[in-house]
Amino acid sequence: MKTLTKAVLVLLISATSFASFAQKVDAPKKSVFNNFPGAVDISTTMLKNSFVTKSGQAIAIPFNEKFIFKGKVLSNEIKYSNLQSMIIKSENAGNVVFQLSKITNKDNSISYVGRIINTEALEVYEIKNDLANNYRLQKIDLDKILQDCSY
Repeated sequence: MKTLTKAVLVLLISATSFASFAQKVDAPKKSVFNNFPGAVDISTTMLKNSFVTKSGQAIAIPFNEKFIFKGKVLSNEIKYSNLQSMIIKSENAGNVVFQLSKITNKDNSISYVGRIINTEALEVYEIKNDLANNYRLQKIDLDKILQDCSY
């Protein structure tokens, strides 16, 4: 009986230690865009001109005089007849990526959507437009667009 008790105790301790090693501690998120404003008006001309850059080329996108996104175009592809998407990785900040898409609507008007995102940051920028087709980068909390899948 003593042997069985010892075996169960060893098994219980082993299972507890495996569970504790399986726990993952997330790195604390930091504010990457702290020095930038909450919203930045951007021009459609600047968005349009961004799409002439080819994969592998360097690009600088001037959102305003203080906020210039510099990076390397990782991809610039026409996915469908009405969708062109590009991904730009920042050369200044580690994991910051700008995803920009141009959508040709049924009435041949052009719409732009995109995000500047870093999964290690507290906030992201998202391209928003109003009814007058004015575009702006709007800073939002990352938790509002990414779902927690850790459980």
